[in-house]
Amino acid sequence: MLNIGIIGCGNWSLKVLEEIERNKNFNLKSILCRNYNLKNIKFKNKIKIYEDIEKFFHQNLNDCVYVAGTPELNLQAVKLAKINNIPLVLEKPISNSYMKSKELQLIANKNKLVILPNLTNYFSESFVYFKNFVEENFFEINKIIIYEGGNGPFRSNIHPIWDWGFHSFSSLIKIFENKKFSQIKKKEIKKNNSYQNGIITKFNFKIDSRFEVKLITGNLFKKKIRKIKILLKNNHVLQLNMISHIIYLNGNIVFENKRTPIQSLLKKFDRAIKEKDTDLSQNLINISCKTTKILEDFYNC
Repeated sequence: MLNIGIIGCGNWSLKVLEEIERNKNFNLKSILCRNYNLKNIKFKNKIKIYEDIEKFFHQNLNDCVYVAGTPELNLQAVKLAKINNIPLVLEKPISNSYMKSKELQLIANKNKLVILPNLTNYFSESFVYFKNFVEENFFEINKIIIYEGGNGPFRSNIHPIWDWGFHSFSSLIKIFENKKFSQIKKKEIKKNNSYQNGIITKFNFKIDSRFEVKLITGNLFKKKIRKIKILLKNNHVLQLNMISHIIYLNGNIVFENKRTPIQSLLKKFDRAIKEKDTDLSQNLINISCKTTKILEDFYNC
């Protein structure tokens, strides 16, 4: 069993914490938490709580670390982790700038670190099925439509594309790894002045100049939605619901997840650590860097 630490204690961090507590391969050892009350949280075992990230790493209590804080922490965590070669999971976005993401990539490759950016969709079993279907039917694709967003979050210092669009673009980059994205155009099609950053953005672009992709993403949807539709030339429709992790072909269920994406991620993380699999790390970091570059071309984080 591997001792694992968590950086962050927001709502998402606490969900990750619950998954780790249920996982048989990891023992929660410590948590880095700033300005947050953890008194009401019941831990399975006694853990050490830190407020300083350098002390968190220098105490060397953890065999690995799950970084679920702000993107600004990712590069700092990698620099500290390389000292003792500590494997990491990094939440998206991998960095708040393309330059920093490339610096992170250089450190990871040079030091042969096991680092898994949590490209949420990629670690879903249904996503793997979906990707295989697309590869097998690439020349039959007519159009791709993606809706991904929710009612919030509303941040004063970041465009909602960084909260929602990172999932969609990283998924497309993973599905079409060797394909060219071209003619990328964006238009903000809705804005609510009640919030500083209440925006829905529409992207249109082509993949390998063969078919169109329409991506609608933002933080002004009535409820959370995460769907990818593939429209085929024979009028068949394949749809992946990334909330329920169910795939439909012409309205009929053809695949459903057996485990949550975080469970799948932790399973791959455990295997990557034991096998020292840096190839997977390099692939996922590269996808994260490409995604950061696309988003930064439109909006600084």
